[in-house]
Amino acid sequence: MINLMYLVLTALLALNVSKEILDSFIIVNEGLENTKSTFKEKMDATYAQFSGLAKENEAKYGAAWRDAQQVQSLASRLVSHIDTLKGMLISKTDGVPLEQVMGKANGVDTVLNLQYVHLKDNNTHITEMMVGSEPAKPKEGPHTAKELRGMLEKFRDQVKAAAKGDPKLQASADRMFDFSDRKDASGTVNNWESMNFYHVPVVAGITTLSKIQTDIRTMENELVGRMMAGVESKTFKFNKLTAITQPLSSYVTVGGKYRASIFLGAYDDQNAPEVIIGRVDTTVTPPAIIGEGKTLPMEGAKAILEEPASSAGLKTVTGIIKFKPVGGELQVEPFKVEYEVAAPNLVVSPTKMNVFYRGVENPVSISVAGYSASNIQPSMNNGSLTRAKDGYVVKPGPGQTAMVSVTVTNPDGSKKAMPGVEFRVKNVPNPTPYFAGHGVNDNTVKRNELLAAQGVIAKMENFEFDLKFDVVSYTVSTTIAGNFLEKPCSGPALSADAKAVLERVKSGQKIFIENIKARGPDGTVRNLGALSFKVI
Repeated sequence: MINLMYLVLTALLALNVSKEILDSFIIVNEGLENTKSTFKEKMDATYAQFSGLAKENEAKYGAAWRDAQQVQSLASRLVSHIDTLKGMLISKTDGVPLEQVMGKANGVDTVLNLQYVHLKDNNTHITEMMVGSEPAKPKEGPHTAKELRGMLEKFRDQVKAAAKGDPKLQASADRMFDFSDRKDASGTVNNWESMNFYHVPVVAGITTLSKIQTDIRTMENELVGRMMAGVESKTFKFNKLTAITQPLSSYVTVGGKYRASIFLGAYDDQNAPEVIIGRVDTTVTPPAIIGEGKTLPMEGAKAILEEPASSAGLKTVTGIIKFKPVGGELQVEPFKVEYEVAAPNLVVSPTKMNVFYRGVENPVSISVAGYSASNIQPSMNNGSLTRAKDGYVVKPGPGQTAMVSVTVTNPDGSKKAMPGVEFRVKNVPNPTPYFAGHGVNDNTVKRNELLAAQGVIAKMENFEFDLKFDVVSYTVSTTIAGNFLEKPCSGPALSADAKAVLERVKSGQKIFIENIKARGPDGTVRNLGALSFKVI
């Protein structure tokens, strides 16, 4: 209503400036000043509430509060600057010091009421200060209409920037602070500066400035109010609370710690979300399920996930939660659940047979119930332990025992040493020597077998490991015509001299294969003893 009266009075100025019209401007200005003060009080309360919320919850309100502070600072500086302009106009018009015109009321700048201005219809000083002598080219500089227009344009642009995403408020700012040229009462197109401040009575110009201040406070109030409401609109509304226990692991070993997060969860039992599992594309906004997904059944506002444990190992389930708060927009959040399936495992340990053999790769399976393989760190003394395709491989050292220890990593990241397991360390047993297909348990050899023999071999019998021993040397001996003959052999094959001796052996005579030595896979040379046979 006050703005409407202002427009009517401005139109009447073009007809006649009577005392009654000037008095009407005083009334309108008082109304505008009261409106400005009311807005100021309202804004102070809003800013105090906004500041308190930002202190209590910086993450939620902090960014919006800092934007609001920028608007507050610019609006306050602009209103104060316009008060200064009004004071200077009254001071120049009535020829009184500026200090007599400006004052303070409740800590706020105030300007002398227009009813106390003597030369209310004077238009000389306002024209000179605000526009200059050429209305088509308003002058520039401090305390001019040109400067004021620039400050108002800056305020308008900041309001629009802060109101991004709110086209209605941006359009309102454009309408309220429209500085385009327009026609005056005579039909002449004129610029904003001259339309409002060139050859107008000082009370009319000051009333115009009061209206601009009211526009600033109106826009400030609208913008900051929407800023705070915008934060609130993003807040989810829930009507139920429940205690939630989230264990880091449901499996605890003796000496360990059970650790869980216990907190309050809020939900809306009248507005359940939709939970869908499947492959999630997080590169799009909002996240979406790739291909077909599976919607989980709900119990109230809680989704129930059931997955068959068809195979052992680490399992991962991904999906999205869709929730539309009352009065808000649809929210979509991705989630991931990991769990491990362990196969039933019977462990029987023959404690008397815990043996590692030197010189061979001893395969070992190491596991700790309740822990995945990735959270197990085994080690051993007296030898080496390395990871293999299936489990681990142990190569013991020279000591008589070896201890295998394990350190596990708990769900909370802490580490725990498990009791170790001790193993005896033994050498690989000697292989059994064979000559002409006969071993230590044989007493005779046929002459045709003897003549076909190629040499001595060493075989591992009844041993878990498939090992190869290489015969290094041995001697062949017998008695022929009363003479004892002994021929050395290097390597597994018979030497030429040994073959020549064996060809002369007759049935009924004895042959001896002695000092048999073989090299094992660990590089050591073993003495395998001797063989003796009667030729038949």
